[in-house]
Amino acid sequence: MLKDKFKLAYFNGCSFTQGGGLETIKDVDWNERDGDGNEPSLVDGRRDVLKKYKDTYGMPYWNSRLDVAYPAVFSDLSGIKTINDAKSGGGIQRIIRKTNNFLIENWENRQEILIVLEIPDYSRLEFYSKLHNEYVLFNYTIHPETNQVDDWFVCRDYAKRSHSDDNNELRPHFNHIVKSILEPREIFKNITIQLLNFISFLKLSGVEFYITKDVDYGLIGGKEELFSDRVIPFGSSHDYAIKNMGQISDEVSIDDTHPGVLGHKAYAKELYNYLSDKLR
Repeated sequence: MLKDKFKLAYFNGCSFTQGGGLETIKDVDWNERDGDGNEPSLVDGRRDVLKKYKDTYGMPYWNSRLDVAYPAVFSDLSGIKTINDAKSGGGIQRIIRKTNNFLIENWENRQEILIVLEIPDYSRLEFYSKLHNEYVLFNYTIHPETNQVDDWFVCRDYAKRSHSDDNNELRPHFNHIVKSILEPREIFKNITIQLLNFISFLKLSGVEFYITKDVDYGLIGGKEELFSDRVIPFGSSHDYAIKNMGQISDEVSIDDTHPGVLGHKAYAKELYNYLSDKLR
């Protein structure tokens, strides 16, 4: 059994692992704005998501999105204590930084730790802000024809995006970076190398780890896949939810493509069964 092999499971990723879309008033103090740009009052949770699940499935209200995200469900299934270190809007750079810090702090016990990393796309960066004395999230989209930055925002709470005071305050400082420095193709190559180096470090450390997708070797001229045995074959919780009608929009009347409560449960069960079989 997995609990006989591991005393702790560490998860990291973006909103698909954190439980994005299932926020409660304990997670955030905001709500989505309406068509006129006004922010409606927050009642039972973000867009009353808790009420919709209760009315539809009879589910009791959860305290935090972390309580219904798949790492928590995995903990219930396996009996292993879990840490969910994911953050909405977080990218590969953040995952490398946070996971590395965690592993170093628990180095002596690394043989008893299971690490599962959801690998987001490459258009999510982080920068350390001297203004706020912490890392800030920088997310951008790329124009499909020009391969240049199409739109972007920077904030400390990804969920607020361009509505946040952080974005309004920090955006002028990043204009030069966007216009003169940020080259998506080179950024993708550099992040690929960072990820390749970090996964190599995990493998050399002897820690048991799994990732939701492999490195994009084509970006750096690689000719051989090095970590195929560590890739979860059914991908991330988001991939799984799309294929199995497990998105929030599939479960309740909310237009949100994040995994829903049932989607998280199904993914956690699939992940638990897969790892149990692979590591028995």
